[in-house]
Amino acid sequence: MNDSRQLGHLELATGAAVENAAAALIAVWAHSRHSAASAISSIQLQALLTIESHEHVNLAKLGEALDAQPSSASRLCDRLEATGWVRRSVADDDRREITIRLTASGKALLEELRGRRRDDLAEVIDEMPPAARTALLRGLRAFTSAADRVTMHRSYGSDDNWTTIAGRLLA
Repeated sequence: MNDSRQLGHLELATGAAVENAAAALIAVWAHSRHSAASAISSIQLQALLTIESHEHVNLAKLGEALDAQPSSASRLCDRLEATGWVRRSVADDDRREITIRLTASGKALLEELRGRRRDDLAEVIDEMPPAARTALLRGLRAFTSAADRVTMHRSYGSDDNWTTIAGRLLA
């Protein structure tokens, strides 16, 4: 059935197709996250991604990015440090400030997650006919470009790229 009714400027069928594709993508990401990083909680993963995207952060910046109180961010950092995924140190320019950085172990965990995600995505994409893969790539590039233009004036609290933002939301 070809439903050409409009919802704003979007045909209902197009909106439904995009929602279904987004749900499938989220499911693949979730599978990757759970199989690669089963020992890490969602909030811990969000924290690691935030720290990675800024190279290092202080507790206030981390708490703000996670929408958490400083005391909660501090306890979270305690747990992350105990796992060996982050290291706290005194800031170079202000000895009163503590900065948080990823350790080699934390970086390896995030790379493992990304590798698993790439493998899971490849498995799905390999099921597509070559022409559909080409069309998907062209469509995704156009979609990302359009999303960049539409959201340029919106503030997401940082200048992170889409992958980083989605990673935090889907952690």
